[in-house]
Amino acid sequence: MTSSPSLTAVDALPTAAAQAAPALSRKTNPRVWEVTYLVNRALIRDLREMVGRWFPRAASPRILDVGCGSMPYRALFDERCREYLGCDAYTRAPGIVNCPAEALIFDDESFEAVVSFEVLEHVRQPWKVVAECARVLRRGGILLLSTPFIFPHHASPHDYFRYTHDGLRALGEDAGLEVLELRAQCTSFATLLLVLNWHVMRFLNFFNRRALTRPLSWLLRWGAVVPANLLGAALDAKPLRAPADQPNHGCANFLIAFRKP
Repeated sequence: MTSSPSLTAVDALPTAAAQAAPALSRKTNPRVWEVTYLVNRALIRDLREMVGRWFPRAASPRILDVGCGSMPYRALFDERCREYLGCDAYTRAPGIVNCPAEALIFDDESFEAVVSFEVLEHVRQPWKVVAECARVLRRGGILLLSTPFIFPHHASPHDYFRYTHDGLRALGEDAGLEVLELRAQCTSFATLLLVLNWHVMRFLNFFNRRALTRPLSWLLRWGAVVPANLLGAALDAKPLRAPADQPNHGCANFLIAFRKP
C-alpha cells in the first residue's frame, strides 16, 4: 500500500470559507422550513451523543473522514482529535485527499478512528469501503458510519443502495469489526412525513424557477413543509422511538459504531 500522504494537521485544514460552512450547514443546524429537517435533526442529535461517548477528549485520535464532501460534521470532533483528515473521490477542495472510498491510499492501521457519513448508499461496492475503513483503522479504534434506510433516491452522483440494521451489522462483522452501538433516526411516522416533504420539494423547485410563481414556493414551504416538520418532530419524541433493531420498524436512517478488536 502507498504510504500515507505527509499532511500535518495544519495542512489538512480546509480554507476559512470551508471552516465557516458547517456553522451554516443544514446538516448540523437544520431549520424547520427545510425538507430534510427531520432526518438531519435526528442524526445530529444522535451524533453528538455517540461522539461524546466514543470519542473522549483525552484520547486525541487521528481521524479519517471517508467520502467527506465539505466535512459538515468536523466541528463535532475538533476538540476530540489531534488531526482530522478528509478524503473524497469527487472533491478538489484544499486540504482534502483525493481517493475513492473503495481504495484508500493510506497505510494499514494508520488512524485511531474512521468516520463516514451518508456515503455507503453512493458506492457500488460498499463491502469494499467498509473493509478499507477497517484496514486503515488501528486495533481498538472506532469506525462510525451513517447511511439511509427509508429515503428517496438522491444521486450524488449516483445512488445505489439502502441498508437495514442487519445489513449494516453484516458489513462491519464481515470486515472483522464488532458492533458497539446502533441507533435509528426518525420514527416510522416521522419518516413518512420526511418522504412527503421530499416530494413536496419538486413543487418548490418548480415554483422557484420563475419569479412570478416564487411566492407560491414560500406559501407551500410554510403551509406544508413547516407543519409537517413540526408534527414529525413531535412524533419523533424520545418515548415514541423504537429500538434500532426492532422488526418491521420503518426508520429513515441508521448510525452505527464499530470497534476493531
